[in-house]
Amino acid sequence: MLFGLIIVGCLFLLATQLFQLQVVQSAEFGASQERQSQRLVEIPAVRGLIYDRNGICLADSRPSFDAVIYLEELSDEWRERVRQEIRRHGKRLEPGRREQLLAELVREKASAFGRLIGVQPQLDERAIRIHASELRPLPLILFPDLNETAVAIANEHYPLPTGMAIEVNPLRRYGFVVGDKPYPLAAHTLGYVTRSKPTLELDQSLPTFTQAELRGVSGLELKFDHELRGRTGSKTILINARGYKERELGVQSPQPGHDLVLSLDARCQQAAEQALGEHIGAAVVIDPTNGDVLALASTPTFDPNRLIPRVRREEMETLLKDPSKPLANRAVNEQYAPGSIFKLVVALAGLDCGKLSSASSAFCSGEVQVGGQLKKCWIKSKGGQHGTVNLRSAIVHSCNIFFYEHGMDIGMGPIIAMAKQFHLGERTGIPLPREARGHVPDPTRRHRSAETANVAIGQGEIDVTPLQMACVTAAIANGGTVIAPRLVKSIRDTNRDGGIGPAVEEFPPRELGKLTVQPQLLELVRKAMLGVVQDADGTGKKAGVPGVEVAGKTGTAQVMDTQANIIGHRAWFVSFAPYQNPKYALAIMLEDGDSGGQVAAPVAGKIYAHLFGTSQTKDTAAAKPQRRPLAFVRGGRR
Repeated sequence: MLFGLIIVGCLFLLATQLFQLQVVQSAEFGASQERQSQRLVEIPAVRGLIYDRNGICLADSRPSFDAVIYLEELSDEWRERVRQEIRRHGKRLEPGRREQLLAELVREKASAFGRLIGVQPQLDERAIRIHASELRPLPLILFPDLNETAVAIANEHYPLPTGMAIEVNPLRRYGFVVGDKPYPLAAHTLGYVTRSKPTLELDQSLPTFTQAELRGVSGLELKFDHELRGRTGSKTILINARGYKERELGVQSPQPGHDLVLSLDARCQQAAEQALGEHIGAAVVIDPTNGDVLALASTPTFDPNRLIPRVRREEMETLLKDPSKPLANRAVNEQYAPGSIFKLVVALAGLDCGKLSSASSAFCSGEVQVGGQLKKCWIKSKGGQHGTVNLRSAIVHSCNIFFYEHGMDIGMGPIIAMAKQFHLGERTGIPLPREARGHVPDPTRRHRSAETANVAIGQGEIDVTPLQMACVTAAIANGGTVIAPRLVKSIRDTNRDGGIGPAVEEFPPRELGKLTVQPQLLELVRKAMLGVVQDADGTGKKAGVPGVEVAGKTGTAQVMDTQANIIGHRAWFVSFAPYQNPKYALAIMLEDGDSGGQVAAPVAGKIYAHLFGTSQTKDTAAAKPQRRPLAFVRGGRR
């Protein structure tokens, strides 16, 4: 009797548990099973555009036709090969043989398609195995970015082999078209992108596969990568017990990235790059009224289109081994001794503290003793001397002796204080990676007279960037207002009808402060700068253009080795024009230059000739860029 009751009790408990599992928790288990059978595939968005200030597109996306293969569509052929292998050998396959058979199948299809279009596939078994085990729902790219001939051949032989397809993906493109030739501009400023590797994330509610997408590597592409990349879309797919797709359950479309509108002027940028020519150096053009960066050029440059969709090892090795460092943004990321262009800051410091006036003078015999050292003026190497010079003529003729003597009288403190008013020794805040800070002397340290004399002519313990010196020149040009350089004017929403969309975020000009020097004293320096270019014997006369009053200052900084031997020069020229109502402030720096007046000033002259439409440099006149973004960029070809 007791034994029977125990059996009945066990049966009751079993029935209760079965009821709990099959009825009460059936929905929960069903939902769990359904989740285990689903996969989420993220779809990258089309990257936003980059425009210049006039609506000229500098970076957009073009259609890339990629030949891909879906491994999950090869399941029947793959299983048949496995069965044949088993029948042939009469035993179970060795570990890894199944995956090897799949790789062989993929290579056969890729080779057959490659022979059809005349292109050799570049695939290895390891890449196929990784894709098969981790990224099966995603397409495996066999032939990226097919040319028009290959696409036409593929269309003629449609349908393609099982599992293969031609898919259209957005691929970044830089530059406008002049005639039939793409002309990339501002490569260091725009930067470039690379295609990421597809990934699998298992820590989400569903296993999530992320397709390869374009991500910023340098320049604005890196700094504004989040805004340009857009919002990723997704599709949910249902898989069967063997891990292959059954059907799609739903799709959420990606949202294109935001656009950038820059302060750059494409025509001015092109003129600056062409004016630099084969020189190794940089050119910066700023609007002194609001700080807009109109051109930011660095040479030698590179073609970012050659680094897309992925950087080829041999291409990058060539760029990295090039002694001229084409990847370096010399306008922003490199810092140099300013040479005589720093005399403008020293002159303002002396005028501001009362140690200098228009009547201040010095006698230049070509050399002077400073702290037991013999300091020379540049004219000494020409076998001459400047004689008696005042403030104006010292700037016009760039006399070192005047600034040696008066620089020591002014003292390092006021010189550093004036440099700080221009925010030298600080990053300007331009939205580009790895901006150099520059360097000014430590105001708390005691400096010897020889050190002060060196800094007074822009040598020794002072380093600047071309961008910083363009900002200094802009402040002198506009009457003493220091303005931060503005490179990005606004972030814009997508305009599906073409053109520039509504603003998402605006970046107004930023005033950093005003110089403490009195306006009439600042005007003494400005007039002296006018003489540098306009006087017949001015050191910067080669920057002159007909009908325009250009004011400037030349500079030549010596590059020393560890034994204090001169091993090279940095040629500088800073300027603004027109003199009465300045529209442009320029800074030119040439690493391979000799004298700033001989090599840097002519570069500025070519840029001004373009900006003011003179006939001085017809051979370097910039072609008018003509290109609008492809219709593909906004969600499909029209």
